[in-house]
Amino acid sequence: MTWIVGAAAPLGYAVGISDIRVTFRDGSDRDCLQKIYPMARFIAAGFAGSVRTGFAMLESSAHLLRDAPDGSAFFPQEVVDCFSPLARDVFPSFPPDERAWHSHLMLLAAHPTEDVGIPGYARCSVHILKSLDFVPNIVPIGQVVSIGSGSVFPPYQEVVASFSSNLMSLMQMEVAGIGASSVLLSMAMQKTIERNPSPGISSHAHICLVYRGVVDVRPNNCDQYPQSGEKIEFRMPQVATSWSEFTQMVSGESHSAEGATC
Repeated sequence: MTWIVGAAAPLGYAVGISDIRVTFRDGSDRDCLQKIYPMARFIAAGFAGSVRTGFAMLESSAHLLRDAPDGSAFFPQEVVDCFSPLARDVFPSFPPDERAWHSHLMLLAAHPTEDVGIPGYARCSVHILKSLDFVPNIVPIGQVVSIGSGSVFPPYQEVVASFSSNLMSLMQMEVAGIGASSVLLSMAMQKTIERNPSPGISSHAHICLVYRGVVDVRPNNCDQYPQSGEKIEFRMPQVATSWSEFTQMVSGESHSAEGATC
């Protein structure tokens, strides 16, 4: 199970925040998986559902984008239009038990040439694609959305809805600096998860920022100071970043990588 939250901010970047927990067939879970990645210049993607299928989707996307000339960048809508039918071809190739866990994808992008209305601030976008049809759904700028099991858990739904009910909420945080809204979203997610634990969802997360010029993915590491006064270092555990790494990480344990979900 998982919770990935995303938004196209009004000032030239897109943000995606993803937890790292995986649930195995026996019901056990573990914090061990990165689910959001740079895919090309100014493009990133995250996945929820079957872990095996999710990695296959990202590999297919990387294959689609591999031939871009140095220094060039894709138009986001062209990527979405090409990836949607590709995903429809890839998904049926998996066994029924993997398809039963579905595959949900979030694509984040910054347009290489089109501005959002302010010169130098790229028009950014977030698209959601879900099995079985993978029809792309574009998210309005300023609206916060999510995929994964967290997207249907009421306390988490309320957090996302509270941001989307005020489309200026992300803009208002930018007075603290461009990208500050990602900190607000990350903190809101972490506190909500800590106060309302849900099976299969971790408060450890990767924060992905997509600008025109860079895709930055980093952990939500921080130092916490409870009332006791003793500092707690909140640090990301080791995570797998590919299907092969994931299978190796869990090999020899009581559960199998096959049928794992996020």
